[in-house]
Amino acid sequence: MNYFLFDTSALAKRYVPEVGTPLINHLLNTVSKQRMFVLVLAFGELVSFLVRKKNSGQISRMSYLQALADSRSEMTSMVIQSVSDDLVWKSLSLIEQYSINATDAIILRSALNIADTLRVLGHDLVLVTSDIRLANSAQSSKLVVWNPEKADQSSLEELISIQ
Repeated sequence: MNYFLFDTSALAKRYVPEVGTPLINHLLNTVSKQRMFVLVLAFGELVSFLVRKKNSGQISRMSYLQALADSRSEMTSMVIQSVSDDLVWKSLSLIEQYSINATDAIILRSALNIADTLRVLGHDLVLVTSDIRLANSAQSSKLVVWNPEKADQSSLEELISIQ
């Protein structure tokens, strides 16, 4: 069975329409929240994203407040992963290895840790991201990556249905 780890580039599509929003909505509406992982750090990044959209006039204050409420409710029903000092230290080598930023390195290290645990149990992890550099790094690390900006409905259905 596939489990899913979302980065902010993917989650943001749920709350502000972008390319890939219908696929993200389908994934989040179809798969059990117990099969979805999110870093607590992603919520801070999402708030920052929403503030930028509000401040630039791309979303209204009301849409901003609704997105904050909806995202908090939805994300707290997922499996929330903390970011420990140990995780940060272990992610540093990934910055050099893949030339990625610190946040992406933390996401990638988390994904690798989660995938290792799931694979022992006969499952796998799909990293859901629209961030090309993170996606390439994850694929080089032998992770399954799904990009809602480049994928189609059939590829999503295939990932969802894997038991």
